Amino acid sequence: MIRHIILLFAFFCLLTPDLSGQYEPKNSKKQFYGNQRIHKPLYRWVTGDYSKHGLQFSFGPTYTFTSPSTNEGVLSTAGDSSLHYTHETRGRIGVFAEIGMTHITRKPRKLIHYYDWGIGYKHLGGRDLFSADVYDSRDSLVGNVEGEGKFYNGYLYGRFSVHSVFQMNPHLFLDNAIGVNGDYGLVGKNKSYDGYPSPMEQQFQGDLLVQLHYDFGFGIKPRVDKGFFFIPGVRVPVLGAHEWRGGTPAIHWFSGKYFPALFKLKFVWLFKKDPNDCPPVEVNEKDRERSKQYQNQ
Repeated sequence: MIRHIILLFAFFCLLTPDLSGQYEPKNSKKQFYGNQRIHKPLYRWVTGDYSKHGLQFSFGPTYTFTSPSTNEGVLSTAGDSSLHYTHETRGRIGVFAEIGMTHITRKPRKLIHYYDWGIGYKHLGGRDLFSADVYDSRDSLVGNVEGEGKFYNGYLYGRFSVHSVFQMNPHLFLDNAIGVNGDYGLVGKNKSYDGYPSPMEQQFQGDLLVQLHYDFGFGIKPRVDKGFFFIPGVRVPVLGAHEWRGGTPAIHWFSGKYFPALFKLKFVWLFKKDPNDCPPVEVNEKDRERSKQYQNQ
C-alpha cells in the first residue's frame, strides 16, 4: 500500500516537469483585454490585489482502515481446555479540523508550487473483536465467550506539507503533497475490554506519533481573478517514524493495526495586498553586484 501511494505521487510529479506541461489557454481576443495574469497557470494564483500568502482551513471525517481478513486459531487454557477463536478489527468514523497558512512560492518551481502548514485536532477510533468456542479435554463444546475493545483517541497535531500542482483548465487542478505530521494523544485511549478479556497479544501506541503523509486533492478555483480556492481530497500516512515499528504508519491498539485516513475539504483565502505597497522591482545580477560595490565604498 505504501509503495503504491509513493509511486502515485511520483507519477503526478512527473506530469509537471516544466511550464510546457501546464494548461495553455487558446488564443482569443479576450486575452488582449483586462488583467492578463488571470491566464497564468494555477500555481501562480496571485492575481491583481492578492498576495502569495493566505489562510487555510480544513475539516472533514476520519476513518481507520483495518485488515479485511479474520484471524482464526486455537489457544490452550488451563485444565486442558482450548479456545477455537476468531479475531477481527474494524474501523470507526471520527472527525478532524485544522487551521493554518498557505504560502505560494515566489517564483515558479518545477515541482514545488506552494507549501502550507496547520495545527488541528483529530479523533481516531477502532474496534477489536474476539470470540471463541470453548472445548474441554475430550474436544466437546462446552460454551462460547466473546469480548470487545473499543477506543477513540483524540490527537492534537501539527503538520507541514509541500505541494505540486497539475493544471487541467483555468478552474480545475490536481493537487499532490508530501509532508510530515506530529500528533500528541490528549483524550480517550481506552485500554479495557468488555466481556471476555482477549488472550491475544496486545500493543498500545504511545502518546506521540510522527508520520510522513501523502495528500491528494482535486482543486477548484471558482473565479480565476479572486484569491479563493478549495480542495476536496484525502490525506493518509505512508511512513511511521515514531514509535518505530518497521515503518508502518498504522496505530497499534489492542491486538490490531489501524490505518487512519482524513477525508478533507480545504478552503484557502489569499490575503489582499496593501494598496499603498509598491510592487517589487526586478533587479538583474549585474545591477545587484553594482549595488553591493557602491555600498562597500
